[in-house]
Amino acid sequence: MPRRAPPRSSDLLSEILLAPDRDRMAFARPVVSWTDRDEDAYLAAIEACALASIRLERRGRDHGDWAELDPARLPVPWPAAPERGSRAFDLACAERWHAARPIVLPGIAGELLEEFAPEIADAGLLHEALCERGGLADWYAGRAPELEPRFEARADRTKLADPERDLERITIQALPPSGAGPRVRDLWIKSAWLSTHADDRSLRVRVGHGREGADDADGDLLRHTLVAELASELFPESAVAAANPALVQLVERLAGEDVLFTQHIAYWNAPGGGALFHHDAFAEDDLEDGAWRQLGVCYVQLSGATAWLALSTDDLMARVVEFVEMLEDGDMPWVRAQLFEIPKDPVAGGWKRLKALLADTDRLRRELSRPGCGVLGPLVERAPEFTSFLADAGHGCVLRAGDAILLPNFGLSKTCMHSVFCAGDEVGYSLSMAMRRAQPVTTPSEAQAARAARAVRNAERNAARRELRGSRGNGQTRSRGARP
Repeated sequence: MPRRAPPRSSDLLSEILLAPDRDRMAFARPVVSWTDRDEDAYLAAIEACALASIRLERRGRDHGDWAELDPARLPVPWPAAPERGSRAFDLACAERWHAARPIVLPGIAGELLEEFAPEIADAGLLHEALCERGGLADWYAGRAPELEPRFEARADRTKLADPERDLERITIQALPPSGAGPRVRDLWIKSAWLSTHADDRSLRVRVGHGREGADDADGDLLRHTLVAELASELFPESAVAAANPALVQLVERLAGEDVLFTQHIAYWNAPGGGALFHHDAFAEDDLEDGAWRQLGVCYVQLSGATAWLALSTDDLMARVVEFVEMLEDGDMPWVRAQLFEIPKDPVAGGWKRLKALLADTDRLRRELSRPGCGVLGPLVERAPEFTSFLADAGHGCVLRAGDAILLPNFGLSKTCMHSVFCAGDEVGYSLSMAMRRAQPVTTPSEAQAARAARAVRNAERNAARRELRGSRGNGQTRSRGARP
């Protein structure tokens, strides 16, 4: 039976925390939602164990209030997180990794955060300069003497991939790691707004190569390696993740192979900003035998704080179905009216079509993997009701300076969906890195060609076997017939 929204009562906090289907997000402090309309007893229960209260607003929309709770002061027993590096810790991480669920790593940056404190402080001050046209060029020019001759900016003008949000783009040529051979001429860095909302000052700087979008998921390890090297020079503080033994060794134990941290994105999440629900999988990830290239994303908070909703595709599917069942049972009638009855273009084409979509698991999975979660976007981004619903189901967490989160990926059909908010009144600085296989994997076209070649070889072998069996059979018949 789906979990129903219980009445707001003095024991509600315990009911929420003990719900059998709540995701007790490993290692993260628990989060619950609240409103000023809740009963005094419920608010008092929260206040007794709250570490912080967080107001969620993004792009002019109110997503409600969360309370981040102290596990030691909860009114119910809460499992202690296993010690980092222990077998229990690895097993807990592995269980979540292979289910494509987020893994929160509080304080994983540790002493490295202090070591790179000057660089992090400088990056925090960079936000205002990057908001202005020419800011990226000025910043790169100041770094150029340290980068040359390994990396050199090209003078050619480059077209912006997203003129509405992109601010600047610089094309860079690089010497190969050996120092010999032709230069790689299609690396780039760009600055861009996270949205077009007038009040959102959230910004990012991304390092990439080739055709933006088309080549993001390619298997060119040389270029991905050069991108990683360029990003580590531009953002030396990325070492708190990419050169952090505790983090890197954990990721490689989970992946079972060497991992390359690349495609760095520096984020400045401003109050009222953040990212809508999305994932970081590519169609190219769905290769034969699960040979996806992008194993997931590592995000590390370096200053400020962010609030997250993060859950696997399967979990999001289950929560959407559960939420719609609550609406069907008469809960939150205003939500059903606003999504399906009042608008001329209702969500998913209307209530009946929505129910048909939810009954088809494959269709539902495909729709949620589309940009903006497809026709379900208005429901998934429903604020504050669906946001609060997910938080109370255990899918919310808060990252502060030094914390990291791993978002595992197993292709479009099994990945980690996530939504991000600025949690506080200051611009927070963070870095995101793709975790990719450090060894070549087969591309879809190569896989198809390999399958065809195997089919030809098998056909030739089978034909040879048939011919051999036939010749042996004829010889044996003749021999037996010749006997007295």
